[in-house]
Amino acid sequence: MEQHGKRLLLVEDDQGLREVLTEELQERGFQVKAYADMPSVAELSEIDWALLDLRVGSENGLELLKDLKTRHPQVKVVMMSGFGSVASAVKAMQLGAHNFIAKPVTVEMILRAFSDQAENMELPEEEISLARMEREYIDYVLQSSEGNITQAAKKLGLHRQSLQRKLRKNIPRK
Repeated sequence: MEQHGKRLLLVEDDQGLREVLTEELQERGFQVKAYADMPSVAELSEIDWALLDLRVGSENGLELLKDLKTRHPQVKVVMMSGFGSVASAVKAMQLGAHNFIAKPVTVEMILRAFSDQAENMELPEEEISLARMEREYIDYVLQSSEGNITQAAKKLGLHRQSLQRKLRKNIPRK
């Protein structure tokens, strides 16, 4: 895939990941504009690709995606998230994202996500399903709620019993 000189916008609030991705993408010939928070779309000119985190602090990357595709429809956007849900992935695609990938990410995964040549892509060692992403996000929210199902359900926008059903349905099998 030809990427030499491609101008890439990277929005990632995790400083370590942002620095590693910036360095590795620059080594592969990309001109990277990296941000820790949501830049103003007015600032964003002359970019070819955008790699956006779904959640940047308390902000929603889907809003930036929407604004970016409105003002710069030619920009190819890939969304990434460590806590993405099925609904978030679907919404991102509806708003014009080229692809949606789950963290942790590698540069190879990112390049495949931007690729138009799906038939030539090598599959990652482990395919991450949307159901698994949802379960990981639920686990993350439960952990941040210190195991309190009622509090986690509120954060997830679910009724407590619905969350309990999801948890019973997805009990890991040995």
